[in-house]
Amino acid sequence: MKETRNRLKEAKRIVVKVGSRVLVDETGKPDHERIFTLVSGIAAAHETGHEMILVSSGAIAAGIEALGLTTRPDTLPGLQMAAAVGQTRLMSLYSHLFGQKHIKVGQILLTDDLLKIEERRTNSKNTLLHLIEHRIVPVINENDTVATEEITFGDNDLLASLVSVLIEADALILLSSTDGLKDDDGNRVPFIEKVSEDILALDKGANGHLSTGGMKSKLMSAAKAAEANIPVIIADGQTIGIIQSILNGDDTGTLIVSR
Repeated sequence: MKETRNRLKEAKRIVVKVGSRVLVDETGKPDHERIFTLVSGIAAAHETGHEMILVSSGAIAAGIEALGLTTRPDTLPGLQMAAAVGQTRLMSLYSHLFGQKHIKVGQILLTDDLLKIEERRTNSKNTLLHLIEHRIVPVINENDTVATEEITFGDNDLLASLVSVLIEADALILLSSTDGLKDDDGNRVPFIEKVSEDILALDKGANGHLSTGGMKSKLMSAAKAAEANIPVIIADGQTIGIIQSILNGDDTGTLIVSR
């Protein structure tokens, strides 16, 4: 495990996925202080030469706030309306915060099926690599205004995994509201070599009303990236300095690899 943790110190191209539950406060509204902390962590890594790619959920949550709704819509058109309104607000915030660090960002909206079509897959890859080459941080989200599956399942976990494989990332960081997977006694599981049924059975949690992902979604998505020899870390996105800690090879979160 230590050898694999040390491998993270040498990782250059990093995909960071942040879920809705990390980005919002207890009332369900976007937590600007927490988002600023996230941006600061990504910016710090960017400034030391890392190639940072952000996969961000939160459009629907931002839209719910903007529309003055008290609960998550329970129809697909309602969810897509919230996403359409919220995505513009979310990107405006990211552009402003990264801009304070003198870093440009580029919005990329993708869908699972888009990555399965060879021509679109190639175009998406070329666009992402071109942004990275020009030191622009891609900010990727599921295109919730046209998607159907990911708006219900996954909270961008699968998308982050697919993007990691697409651009041959050196590591994938899945930031959650918990410090990795817990065992039956509530202790953190520091290392997983294979995402088996026994491992999946450890997920006892329920999804939040603003989030469609969960630990099972993260584990299944992590397995896909790990199979492509990309180490995956599931860690607490609410911990200050978590990105730097991971890239330092510290024993934090749950590390998933494939042997």
